[in-house]
Amino acid sequence: MALVSVQSISPLVLALVLLGAILCLASYCLRLVYHVVRWLRDREIVGFRTSVVLISLGYLGWGYWSAADPVKLTITTAAAIGIGIPLTAAGLTLFVLSEWRHRGTEGEVLITTGVYARIRHPMYIGLALLHAGYPLIYRSLAALASTALWIAFMAVWARFEDRRLERRFGRAYQAYRKSTWF
Repeated sequence: MALVSVQSISPLVLALVLLGAILCLASYCLRLVYHVVRWLRDREIVGFRTSVVLISLGYLGWGYWSAADPVKLTITTAAAIGIGIPLTAAGLTLFVLSEWRHRGTEGEVLITTGVYARIRHPMYIGLALLHAGYPLIYRSLAALASTALWIAFMAVWARFEDRRLERRFGRAYQAYRKSTWF
């Protein structure tokens, strides 16, 4: 039994899938550049609203790409949904909880409570779970494969973020880093 199947789609849908993939991958790259430059200059390079717009465009592209991808995993729909929905829900929950706890601090305080008591970068873990789960729901091989790239980028972002926070909070951050996972 083959692990993947390729469905026939119209040229318009194919063009939209490719556009979604391009938006998604461009968003990944822009976010990587944002983190690197932010670390090097130790200041924000774009406003929060601008970053939300760029990230949202990437997610719109990724969402469409996941749903319309003609290259499908051949796992059953029940298995895809049974695994994909819990991963997606867990990822969204972790992301929202960490964002809620983080809101309004703007890097002024070191957050070490709530989900941050055990995980240094819960937003990234939440996004990794989301990026693994959502494409599974649609059985999208290409969007699921992009999760590996997303996780690699998040690892780079986290490294730069760790360095920036260590510069800002010194020994307090070093101790926090040793007591938490990722």
